[in-house]
Amino acid sequence: MPAPKPLLAVPNAMIRASTDWTSPTPIRAALVLVGPAVILASCSTPTASVSPLVAGLGISGDLSIQGTAGLVGTAQTSSNFDELGVGDDEVGFGGTVRIGFAGAELSVAGLGVDFSGEGVSNSSFEFEGTTINAGTNVDTDIGLRMARGLFTWDILPIPGIDLGIGIGATLIDLDFELRDQLTGVSIETDQLIPVPLIGARAAWTWGPVDLRADVGGLVAEFDGDEATVIDGEVSATIDVLASGSLTAGYRITSIDAEYEDSNARVETDFELDWFFVGLRLGF
Repeated sequence: MPAPKPLLAVPNAMIRASTDWTSPTPIRAALVLVGPAVILASCSTPTASVSPLVAGLGISGDLSIQGTAGLVGTAQTSSNFDELGVGDDEVGFGGTVRIGFAGAELSVAGLGVDFSGEGVSNSSFEFEGTTINAGTNVDTDIGLRMARGLFTWDILPIPGIDLGIGIGATLIDLDFELRDQLTGVSIETDQLIPVPLIGARAAWTWGPVDLRADVGGLVAEFDGDEATVIDGEVSATIDVLASGSLTAGYRITSIDAEYEDSNARVETDFELDWFFVGLRLGF
């Protein structure tokens, strides 16, 4: 795969960037942004918290998998997830680790969920010579794993209020499988999609209560593939023990991805939203 071309623009208030982190410009920019916070971090005692959580997740959107040879001069058709039988909510598990130091914060979050169901393919799917025609009864499985790392630093040093901006990355593992219920023929595609992020956080602490909001997003292009991620979360935490808290919140993630896998063009545009509950253990 040829090296991605650096790109930086600001269309419609969205920030578009290359995933070529080996070029000098992104590396210099990252060092300028992150370097001062890292230096300050070495002079302070860090704090840490771990927050395991369980969530009820819903998915909406559409999916298209078609051979690239048949797409020349034609529009790609798709089936939505409700038609494919995976519109019901599922239970997922994840967690977040946060490390704070000198007005900066490093957070790493992960989540995994699987959706399964029976439905009808209202468009044809083609992959590696196998075709599932429109109108076919199918079993559908979707596997989604997401990991996000975000480094932010304070820009508003007011006691009890945190407001920070930063940079990070999201890694998305998408696995789609469709099986013809009559013939048993199946189509499966699996793709890892890395997307750099620009993010922000805001928090307000009042006694034992901590209110927080996080948001991040970016559009990334690489070698003809494209992914857009917008991720936002609001949560409330209340202290119940000396080093433990109860937390609850709502998160929404929008993913629009277009990529090639084994001479097939995969397009998916979906939205995940979920409520979650968990614990926050501080150290």
